Order: sequence, then C-alpha cells, then structure tokens
Amino acid sequence: MLHEIKPDVQPQEEGYSPKAIERLDALSLDLVANKTVQAACYLIAKNGKIIANKSCGKLKGAKDSTDFMPDSLRPIASLTKAFTAVGIWQLLERGQIYLHQQVREIIKEFDTTMHEQITIYQLLTHTSGMRTYPGAMLEPYPDYHEEKLTKENWIKKLLSGPLQFKPGTTWNYCNEGFEFLAEVIARVSGMEYDEYMFANVINPLKLEDTGFFIPEDKKHRFCKVSEWNDWFLNRPENEEPSKSLLGAGGMYSSVQDMFRFGQMLLNGGILDGVRILGRKTVESGTKTHIKDMKSYNWHGHLFDDSHLVTYGLGLEIDKHKFLTNGTYDHEGAGGVLLFMDPVENFLFAGLYSSEEWHGESWVAPLAVAWGGII
Repeated sequence: MLHEIKPDVQPQEEGYSPKAIERLDALSLDLVANKTVQAACYLIAKNGKIIANKSCGKLKGAKDSTDFMPDSLRPIASLTKAFTAVGIWQLLERGQIYLHQQVREIIKEFDTTMHEQITIYQLLTHTSGMRTYPGAMLEPYPDYHEEKLTKENWIKKLLSGPLQFKPGTTWNYCNEGFEFLAEVIARVSGMEYDEYMFANVINPLKLEDTGFFIPEDKKHRFCKVSEWNDWFLNRPENEEPSKSLLGAGGMYSSVQDMFRFGQMLLNGGILDGVRILGRKTVESGTKTHIKDMKSYNWHGHLFDDSHLVTYGLGLEIDKHKFLTNGTYDHEGAGGVLLFMDPVENFLFAGLYSSEEWHGESWVAPLAVAWGGII
C-alpha cells in the first residue's frame, strides 16, 4: 500500500512526466513485495516544489508493524557528512579557517611528522591518506571491531597506525576525516559540534525532524531494520566520548528535511529567505575538485585501478553517467539517497530501508526519476 503527502504542484506543471511517478510507485511496491527492502520512501522536487512524496513498507520488520509513512524517520548515516561539510563551508566563508590550512593548527594531535601536512581540504575530499572506515580494506569479510574510545583518547586512537596513502594522492573514504572536521567546527566555534549544527544549519532551515538523539515523542516514527538501528534509537547522549564523533554518520532525518537541506544548496545557500551560505561558497563546494582519482576501498577489486571517483568539497559529483552533468550527491548506509541536479533544479531524496546495498534500490530509482524530466 502506498502512502502519500499531497504534493505542492502536479508534475506536468513543472515539466515532469506523471508516467515516471507511476514507475517509481511500481518500483517501490516491487522492492517491498520482493523483500529487497523493508520500506521504500521517495520525494522528488522540481524548481523547489515537491511533485511527489510517497512511501510503502513497514517501520519494523514484523508483519503487524505500522506502515512506513512519508514523514517517517531513519538514521541518515553518511549523509551526515554533507551537513558537516556545510558547517565547514560556513567557517571558511567567515574567514575563521582557510581551505588549505593544516589541521595541526587547530587540533594539536595532528602535529606529528606523519600528520602535519594533512589539510582541511584533504579531509573534505577524502584525500588525507588516513585509514578508511575500519574493515573496508578487508572486504569481503570486514572486521568492524574497534577499541572503546574515551574523551581522553579518541583523537589519538583514530590517528593510530600508519597512513594508508600519501596525502593528496588517493581518494580513500574516511569516516575519521569527517569526525575530525566536526572537531574543527567545535574548536573554532567554541561550541559542541551538535550545538553548532543546530544553531547554524538545522534550526535556521527549520529541519524539525533532523537531529542526533531521537526524542521520546518521535521514537514511534523511527524505522528499524537492524540491531544497529535499535542502538541508534536508544543510545544515551551522555555516553558519547565526544560529540564530534557524530560528524560522519550520527544524524537522523526525514525525506522532507533532506529536501529542505538539498534545496538550500540548489538555491545557492538560501531557503525561505534565510541564508545559510553564500552563493559562491555553494558553487565552490559543489564543483569538481577531485577528478577521476583512484580509489581502493568499498569495492571488490583492491588492485583494480579502474575504480575512479570525482568529488567536490564533501559531496560526490557525477556519480552516475545517466544523470545530468554536475549533479552532486551524498548517500548513507541503509539506503539513504540525496541527489541534486543544479542544471534542472531537480532533487531526489530517498529512504530505501535495508541492511544491504541493492542496485535496484540505490540506482534504479534515480534512473527512473531523471527519466521523467521533460
């Protein structure tokens, strides 16, 4: 069964084919019926107006679970990095940091012969050379176990071990890099990372269903597909060794809030009259900085040089060849998709809730969605 929030306009009013929405609906229902995903939810917008927002599937795995609604909540995992990047862009345009500044000038633990050359730019572009997500180099049987972090040791623990690559030479997806960017935000602003994000991004954008620790009155809207989701739902705020550790993947949200965040970027840093970023800052952050750089993690061929990445300042650029040139995005584990097309002023936000990656749910909806632009 499909659930829908009434759109702002009919699709044809914004030059969009209703047939594509019918295809997205059918795809969503098939993904749930075939148990490829537990739930499917998408929102598409053209010229800042929502033309479809629908969902199907279950909030929990049980058959008697309530349905996943268009405004249900999910952990957005690595999409958090896009929010962290925006926080860094704000500090850049305020002159509080500069793009090629060495991180050691802000975080003293980087002042070693191994880490002293690493820059904010390299953290934003995943080219610092630091280790990637634990276990990503060990596919297909990764080990995600880490020693417990504390307030006193977390920075040194994340910096432990050798660099995997010379800084600036290789794209190496690095959660730790964005946790350190969150720490940069905290130290430069004088606020905890989450406090800064609420004050400067979340609250000004009126993202009422976005945050880090889910309040009790919203837990009934939270979709769980794994044991990790149970932990996320109930984690105690006071047990975090540092709020900066939330900067790589610690947020939850809804597709409506994802849309508002993404539309702010498409609008050049402004939404509903509230300016979050300068237009030129957004243009710089969403243009190509890393072009076809070799990547050796998160794919099955460690020694295959054919896996290349194009990247902006915290966002991937031109991820799929069937999208408009210049389309930028960030994804998140568990089926989180946010893609923005500045040429067509078109946005796709999706929550395809599953523990596994499936091309049918991570790629196919994008092809269908872009196929509807007329």
